[in-house]
Amino acid sequence: MERSVFFMNKLKNIGISALAGTLVSLSAAQAGGVSVSGAYELSYTKLDHDEVTGNPLGMKKNISFGAGGDLSDGGGVTWSTNIGMTDAFGLSSASMAINMGGIATLTYDSGGGGTGANAVDNIVPTAWEEVDYGFATGISDVGAVSATKGVVTLGVKAPVAGTGFSVSYANRMGSDHVADGATGGVAISPGYSGVDVVVDLVDYDAAHFGLRWGVAGQMELHEVTCKRNNSAMRDSGGEFASCQDGVKHNPYAGSMFYKMQLGPLHLGTQATFKNHATTKATAIMNTRSVVGGAALVFGDTLSLSYGYARDKYRYNDRNRGLATMVGTEAQDGLFGHDQLGGDENEYVTQRYHGWSAALNLGPVALKGTHNHVRAVGQGAHTSIYAEGDTHSELNLSIAF
Repeated sequence: MERSVFFMNKLKNIGISALAGTLVSLSAAQAGGVSVSGAYELSYTKLDHDEVTGNPLGMKKNISFGAGGDLSDGGGVTWSTNIGMTDAFGLSSASMAINMGGIATLTYDSGGGGTGANAVDNIVPTAWEEVDYGFATGISDVGAVSATKGVVTLGVKAPVAGTGFSVSYANRMGSDHVADGATGGVAISPGYSGVDVVVDLVDYDAAHFGLRWGVAGQMELHEVTCKRNNSAMRDSGGEFASCQDGVKHNPYAGSMFYKMQLGPLHLGTQATFKNHATTKATAIMNTRSVVGGAALVFGDTLSLSYGYARDKYRYNDRNRGLATMVGTEAQDGLFGHDQLGGDENEYVTQRYHGWSAALNLGPVALKGTHNHVRAVGQGAHTSIYAEGDTHSELNLSIAF
């Protein structure tokens, strides 16, 4: 019995020694730097006189962890995690990136939104916030796919200046964080697969001059997702109509962007077309937006900006809201189709404008913005912004 215990103790010691050696070798192989940063923000927000503001003071608390290291055969790897310090203390975003020789980067992004078309959804220069900040409905963009938690992006970039491109794929748009070893647990809901592409035709950034010109596009893969998760449809070669889910084909969007820096002056403009492919008569068929803006940046201390945007909505029903415009005779069908207002009733245009400013004093920054939006054109009475809306905010942040 004593010899058996002695023998077992020897095996335990050998096992512990072997494990310790393994941990030491893994630590040496995976050495890298770790950083911790964070920010506290205190805000004062003012809304329109006809809206309930309640307590205008608010606070955001974030803490971020990051790490990185060089690969043994060149390139590097980085990861980051951001935690929103609410009562739930939950994970708000995380990412991991593998740099392959300084040209190609493979990234897994879970909520950061810094890759793919979402990184160029609106690249017009601003001192702080964009002109649609603070509103329930924002400017149409191409960020839906790569803003998804769990998107994978491959980016290739020429060093210093030149062309580059990225391709992003999301298995489920609109999904939540998925822990390691787990799955989303649903067949199609809450979203479909999607892919987006960004192509930089020119991308040059120097101390006092910069130029970027490129295009981006995205597509939601409704039909592919339906067939992949519907065995009967897949085996029989069924038509897309059996799982359209309110769309007539795969929704898509495209955008072209341009920005330039000349010393302290930064200029930018962007145009986007988005086809929603909806079938419901009251739904939006497509949108087209144009955004422009300019910013003045004085070193690392002060920046000022102004922006303007217009977003034109086209609805499936061009005669929507006609009863309000021409009375009950329209409801009784006494007018012909062309006489019921014509094409102009298909459209509503929302116009945004606003300014931002930021004053940076080391770890302390004081920022402010004032934005306005209003719907114009025939049918504007059906918009939530028919009477106009404003959002003003003053923000004090402390970072570490």
